[in-house]
Amino acid sequence: MAKSSEESPSRRTFMTVVIGLISAIVGVAVAVPILGVVLSPLFKKRDIVWTELGSMNDLQKIAPLTPKFVPVYFRVKQGWSVNTLPRQVVVVKDINGNFYFFSNQCTHLGCPLHWIPARQKFLCPCHGGMFNVLGKVVGGPPPRPLYEWVHKIEKDTVFIQNKFLNNPKERGI
Repeated sequence: MAKSSEESPSRRTFMTVVIGLISAIVGVAVAVPILGVVLSPLFKKRDIVWTELGSMNDLQKIAPLTPKFVPVYFRVKQGWSVNTLPRQVVVVKDINGNFYFFSNQCTHLGCPLHWIPARQKFLCPCHGGMFNVLGKVVGGPPPRPLYEWVHKIEKDTVFIQNKFLNNPKERGI
């Protein structure tokens, strides 16, 4: 009998260890796919999508310092499907004939901007942010100038990329 009582704690210990290992394996088997889904966007290279905005001939007709809102639709692959993302591009021509392609979203919290012709300013209705026609912050809480879309001109056509310039100050804003 004494021998039997000495073996019982080892069986108990063995069963505790086995159950613990099985639980750990099941936990890892559940956690790895979840972590993969959560962390995969950090490591996935973003698709570069160029969308046609319009012809330079049409854009040349824009009056200087008068913004024109142009809708664009980016076709972006997300997972197994291809989705269309609607965006607004604010096209501005300065007095020297240079073009700017701004986002119409406030840099504070992303609210849509409205152009107020009488004040010659973009106004964010959410928190009162104001930008001049060339995207510079002139009032309110926005921390930076308007975002400018990456763009290129090929022959007579302007294309917009689905990302913003890294540093709008490169353009002297």
